Amino acid sequence: MCRRKDPELDNCLRDGLQTMFPALARGIPEIEVERFEPLFIKEIGVSKGHGAVSITGAMKDLLVHGPSNATTTFVSMDLENRRWQFGIEVPYLKLESKYNIKGNILLLPVVGTGESTIHLRDGKCLVTTKFEYKELQGREIIQITSMKVDFSVSGMRLHLSNLFNGNKVLGQTVNQFLNKNGLQVIDELKEDIGNALSTVFIDILNNAFIHLPTDLWLVKD
Repeated sequence: MCRRKDPELDNCLRDGLQTMFPALARGIPEIEVERFEPLFIKEIGVSKGHGAVSITGAMKDLLVHGPSNATTTFVSMDLENRRWQFGIEVPYLKLESKYNIKGNILLLPVVGTGESTIHLRDGKCLVTTKFEYKELQGREIIQITSMKVDFSVSGMRLHLSNLFNGNKVLGQTVNQFLNKNGLQVIDELKEDIGNALSTVFIDILNNAFIHLPTDLWLVKD
């Protein structure tokens, strides 16, 4: 529980967020938060029509392994202007999903539908949100109205099955190319991926906040 006028409010919120990760791994049925280990995401879509990467595609039934090992690096809460920012670092993530993709990546044509496995190392994420106060059943809650997710990783390794309708030679060539140029590809898609993640995280947070009135964790003095 943190107090709004506490000069150490940001540190209190950071510590509180950090202690939630083990509980999030198991899920918190009382506030209808699904387990975070692995984290299930129904779909993340990407559509980019310009630049070195021009693709449309999606990952469906995505399982993300490793988010419960995240560390909260800082929290900045501006209660007056209703802005909340926090940083998270994750040493390793493994993503498994069904995928579909069509387009060009660094001038290389890519098309496929199948299974994907992606390994990410040293993930760093900066989340910037705006929120508003609402009343629910006579108690104050917070709801996120907008979010920007900026992220980086130090390494990526992936495998996409069934590229080019199962052509093994072309599929192997594209997978090798993507692994060699993975960080550049991520950089090209960063904005689109960030927007997709924002949509997912807003839903997760707002669903949790409905069950967490501010008098339980952000007490008025």
